[in-house]
Amino acid sequence: MRFAGSLSDKEREKALFEVVGVPFDGNAVKKGAAKAPGAVRKASHSLETFLWHRKMEISDMRFYDAGDISLKRTGIMALKESVNRNGKSDAGKHAESGELFRVCGGTDRRTVFIGGDHSVSVALVRALCERYHLKVFIMDAHADLRDKYRGNVYSNACAARRIAEIVGIENVVLIGVRSASADEYDFIRENGVRVYDAEEITTDLKGVLSDINEMGEDECVHCGNTASYISVDIDVLDPSIAPGVEYPEPCGLSMQHVISILGDIIRKKNVVAADVVEVNPRKDTTGTTSICAARIVMEILAGLHDACHDACEKDACVRDACVRDACVRHQEVHGR
Repeated sequence: MRFAGSLSDKEREKALFEVVGVPFDGNAVKKGAAKAPGAVRKASHSLETFLWHRKMEISDMRFYDAGDISLKRTGIMALKESVNRNGKSDAGKHAESGELFRVCGGTDRRTVFIGGDHSVSVALVRALCERYHLKVFIMDAHADLRDKYRGNVYSNACAARRIAEIVGIENVVLIGVRSASADEYDFIRENGVRVYDAEEITTDLKGVLSDINEMGEDECVHCGNTASYISVDIDVLDPSIAPGVEYPEPCGLSMQHVISILGDIIRKKNVVAADVVEVNPRKDTTGTTSICAARIVMEILAGLHDACHDACEKDACVRDACVRDACVRHQEVHGR
């Protein structure tokens, strides 16, 4: 089953965006997230593909659901083959990690990945860093800054820490956090990690968005354009909305908060890829977590569509290769 609104196989070459599943939960303690891509795709068919607040039809966005990346190994092997702790690529040595790099680095289409446990974000970010100098926005209930968890340095509880080792701690922004160990909190204070916690967002969302928008960004190594990645751990939502996660954490964000933040980041930053991770269908007895995740995927696609439309209106797609390659209107407006 494809994500609702996807182009058919025959129309794949017309796609300007992609959806890709990453069915892997080898670094989660409580298994089940490997089944999330299928569950989120199924949930997408229970939603209208017309987004009322945007007055936009998802099927008009020319995206293709390319299916799942095949990760057959269990435990931490697939991730270790994709990135080591020094941030160096081992992709050329192993077929599975090579597949991650092919999907991330071998296409100019902006891509939304559906995990999988949060450790898949580490491999995806590392793959994209072959092309871009990224700033990474992580929406998560947990800090995920442990150096190791239960002896596993690639645990999903270490996702932000491993990402920071790849892109630099100054290029990591945590959003919606409301849970951390004492050691993680010390790490945040000692390293100046930029964190916008759940309380700050619920009390001053406009202030948070203003602050994020004013951040300086590093430039794309290929064309000088800025580049960003968004990772959405579904447990950033309050468990009353999205209970089907490995470790539910009370006092979370609403869907309105998440949609507003996503829309603003995509509108103001050059988002080249995003992921939605940590849906656990085994715990999602009502199916609402998968539905929320499907809606978030739709919102990301809609945001990318609008951002490319705006860039084309400003002729940015002519000046900047990274924008041009993903511009929905480029062929129609410029004839190339």
